[in-house]
Amino acid sequence: MGVVGSLPSPSPSTQNNIMHTESKQIVSSADECSLSNPSIYDVETPADKTIPKKPSRRKKSSPPITVVYGPINIKVRQSAAPTLATGRCSKFVELEGEAAVKREIRRKRNREAAKKLKEKRSIIEDNLKKQISEYEAQEKSLLLTIQNLRTYKEYLEYQYQQITSVQESISRSAFKKVGHKRMHLDRSVPIHPNTMRSKEESRRSSPQWQLLFSI
Repeated sequence: MGVVGSLPSPSPSTQNNIMHTESKQIVSSADECSLSNPSIYDVETPADKTIPKKPSRRKKSSPPITVVYGPINIKVRQSAAPTLATGRCSKFVELEGEAAVKREIRRKRNREAAKKLKEKRSIIEDNLKKQISEYEAQEKSLLLTIQNLRTYKEYLEYQYQQITSVQESISRSAFKKVGHKRMHLDRSVPIHPNTMRSKEESRRSSPQWQLLFSI
């Protein structure tokens, strides 16, 4: 007989049946969980296979090349400038706090640099214009001197032609006068036979005297 007010204790066979059913329920619930939530396993890669590394987006910036255009030096970048791909915000994006202050400082610095560059370019342009005007004035003066020299050359050539023509005419007239005088003298001077003989004798005797002096 049991005690009044208490439930009778179950038999050992019923206890075993209850435990068996509970264990089945736990196993079935575990299977359901494994089917509903797939497990993730860490698969080890073999030592021979190496995982390729992704190329970094940011490349090292190479030093710029300086191109000289007369008195102006321009630095040409070898790599691309920072863009949105590198994480830099667009200029149209409104920033707040420290980022906005940095942007304003950077823009102010850029404006000052652009102003200085503009002043430098204007000074260089003014100097080049002055040099061009000076060279143009020199060119005009040189062209004028060339023209004057050409006219002076033509004048000298004309004078030379005049002088040569006058000299030729004078020389021709002088030769004619000399020829007339010779003809007149030959006609006016008589030739005597004694003078001819004396001349012939002197010509004949001269070799004897030469022989005597040579001995």
